[in-house]
Amino acid sequence: MSDYLTEEEQLARLKSWWDDNGTSTIVGLVLVIVGVVGWRWWGSYHDEQVARASDLYQEFLAAEGTARDTAADAIAAEAADSAYHSLALMHLARDAAGNGDYQAADGQLQAAIAAAPGQELADLARLRLARVQQQGDRSDAALQTLGSIRGEGFRSHVAELKGDIHLARGERLLAYESYTAALADADDQNSRPVLKMKAADTADAATDEAAVPADQDELAVDEPAEPSVDDAEVDAPDA
Repeated sequence: MSDYLTEEEQLARLKSWWDDNGTSTIVGLVLVIVGVVGWRWWGSYHDEQVARASDLYQEFLAAEGTARDTAADAIAAEAADSAYHSLALMHLARDAAGNGDYQAADGQLQAAIAAAPGQELADLARLRLARVQQQGDRSDAALQTLGSIRGEGFRSHVAELKGDIHLARGERLLAYESYTAALADADDQNSRPVLKMKAADTADAATDEAAVPADQDELAVDEPAEPSVDDAEVDAPDA
């Protein structure tokens, strides 16, 4: 008996295997092809979207007046999920704040926070929102906004702005504490000369606080004076 299968037997076995596995093999191959083609299409589409958003943003930066608003609307319509949308809103907020319209700037920055695709960009918008709220005499709201910033890279700037708010409210000790915390968190203190000046200018508040006795109850309290004889005589009724 031959050790090799005849050609007819090989064809028969191949036909049997194909009948059992041919359909699943074709389906699997089709899925692989579709996956590769789909991934390449998505990558190309995404790249095109990013490039389009970048172009729209450049048009926005170059625009002025009503054309700037039109360019911002185009970004919102075609690139709402991109970082460019949030950046454009922050630019509009800066323009509004520069014109003294803090309410409009507040709204733009709130929208920028909601549109930001990442935490870092959202925290940047929150920091600017707190500054706008401070400028609009809403210091409590500004402090609350600063409290919602979690990014480590913003800690020094958050503390400095808190110091500015406390100083404007006449809370010099809190301002000093915030400024020193900002210096401690600064990556390079030498690059923040204004912050160092703020800390130095409010350092007297810490000195004054240290000079106050810790226990006010230890202070001597004057006893009421005993009435004099003359006083008693004056107050006595006539006989």
